[in-house]
Amino acid sequence: MTVPRLLRGSGPLLPVLTIALLCLFLLASGPAGAAIPITGPTVITEPGSYYLANDIKDCTEPIAILIQCSNVVLDGKGKTIDGMDKTESYGIQIYNAAMTLVNIIIRNVVLSDWDSGIFINDVKNSRFEKITSKSNLNHGVLVARSMGNTFTKITATDNKGVGVLLYSQSNHNTLTEITSQNNGEGVRLRYSNGNRLEKSVIMNNAGEGVNFNEEANFNTIIKNTINGNGKNGIYVLKSNYNTITQNTLTGNKWTGIYCEQSNYNVISGNTVKDCGTRGIYLYDQCVDNAVSNNVIQNSTTHGIVIREKSNDNLINGNKIDKNGEDGLILNAADQNVIFDNLVRENAVAGIWVGVNAKNNVIFNNYFYNVNNTMFVTTNANTWNLTRGEVKSITGGKFSGGNSWGQPNGQGFSQITPDSNKDGICDSPYTLAANNIDKLPLKFKKK
Repeated sequence: MTVPRLLRGSGPLLPVLTIALLCLFLLASGPAGAAIPITGPTVITEPGSYYLANDIKDCTEPIAILIQCSNVVLDGKGKTIDGMDKTESYGIQIYNAAMTLVNIIIRNVVLSDWDSGIFINDVKNSRFEKITSKSNLNHGVLVARSMGNTFTKITATDNKGVGVLLYSQSNHNTLTEITSQNNGEGVRLRYSNGNRLEKSVIMNNAGEGVNFNEEANFNTIIKNTINGNGKNGIYVLKSNYNTITQNTLTGNKWTGIYCEQSNYNVISGNTVKDCGTRGIYLYDQCVDNAVSNNVIQNSTTHGIVIREKSNDNLINGNKIDKNGEDGLILNAADQNVIFDNLVRENAVAGIWVGVNAKNNVIFNNYFYNVNNTMFVTTNANTWNLTRGEVKSITGGKFSGGNSWGQPNGQGFSQITPDSNKDGICDSPYTLAANNIDKLPLKFKKK
């Protein structure tokens, strides 16, 4: 009502409004909004929308497309940017030495035969999607000093280096639906914190599947499939406070999840099967990690190994079944707390206690193996808590020690009576000198 009434007036308002509306129309529909075609090697220095009009084949330039400004959209339209396998060459590079670039969108492009397919350097709050980077001399996707970016539906295959590499303080990036396979290595995080890798497939890479390669902290690896890699499924080196959860790791040739000199990590809810050596390995001063509620089966050697001054770790709620040698190993490892685990049908021993393993607390576990324990030395460890009115792992009313069963029915918890039916065997179980379960649980098959 107000605008029509003003328009009926005879003053200067109508021409002013008309000019203003015309300017808005021109801004919305004029040349600034039109996508600009790219037909060959290009340097982008102005914001705007660009698209690849045709394939770029056998490009001899060291960089096919160099983006040096913020607020750029580049749509590859499914076309290919192909190089000549030269060192220090890039299909796409996003970098300006004078400033951090922001709000870059790259999508729908195939990159091949470069040193690295795409190199993203000092870029923030940008998005990269539906990019295939393959057959490069080094890396598929190389990211340095870049923060707050989203990478989705990236395919990195047949690269001699790493499929996707984040390094040098590339922090708080999200990587989702990544496919990284047949590369030298799947995904590497190096000196980069707070990143999230999820719902991705990392498989058949020659080296590590996912590599926390020193000072990669506070990262989350969740709901990924990490299979058939030539070394470890996940390798964590000198990296702390990471969360590795709900991943499926199958058929990796070394260890499923290998931590070395790394602290305060949470490894939970993963399925780790058919490893070439161990399921989960805490080695060389891994302290205060939590390994909880994982399924670890059919490793060639051991289920969970804790060794070489890896102390004060929490190991609970895991299913450790049918491994080729031992379910659990403690070797030169102190003050670990191990409880509520199912340790079943491991070929050599349920738990192997090696040199200088002492002051560990091991209770409310279900052991069901031909040999439940093996000891190299007999330093003192604790095998039960005080009798408590808490439901035990075998379903008894009271908790205390561990359940000791054997497939032949002759395990201590199977043959020792529980005359008052409280779920605790009537006699303590001496495992070795300085190692006595004073409150062994009465057996119930699980």
